[in-house]
Amino acid sequence: MNTSRSLVFATNNAHKLEEVRRILAPRQVLSLNDIHFHADIEETGNTLEENSRIKAWAVFEWLKQQQLDNIYDIFADDTGLEIEALNGQPGVYTARWAGEPACDANNRKKALKELEGISERNAKFRTIITLIQNGQEQQVVGEVNGFIAQKESGEHGFGYDSLFIPEGYNSTFAELPAEVKNCISHRARALAQLTKILK
Repeated sequence: MNTSRSLVFATNNAHKLEEVRRILAPRQVLSLNDIHFHADIEETGNTLEENSRIKAWAVFEWLKQQQLDNIYDIFADDTGLEIEALNGQPGVYTARWAGEPACDANNRKKALKELEGISERNAKFRTIITLIQNGQEQQVVGEVNGFIAQKESGEHGFGYDSLFIPEGYNSTFAELPAEVKNCISHRARALAQLTKILK
């Protein structure tokens, strides 16, 4: 990667941004706010791959209109929780499963409600990252297997972190220190693939 180019993460989600900046440090990561992109991007895809692509290209096309596409590399992610017993739900609807306006707490409550009386609670987190460099697209994937706990536990993280126990651990993502989660999470694994491309 040309070090003169800045890296834009197509998000304004403060939790995601903080996590990604920690993982990619010392590389500078700019948010949509940082580049003054304020348009709403409609995630109309039927898959994580499609939504990740939609977000990345929307930012790229905007930068092109501003004649700034030659100084930024753009990446966008879409993440889904796939619960085996629920036929892969919530999947592409992970962030807004309980309805609008999107609310992490309500999403977690819905997960626990849907799994009442179900002992098989295997689940998987998947993150798809789309990177656009010089108008060329590449996608990478990060996955982590685990299961859904019987109740919420932990104060860290966001989203479903207080419910998801990664394989090989007895603690939820929300109970694990950030430095541990940021080594084993789905997003960390996708970002590791992204870093290889950027190098």
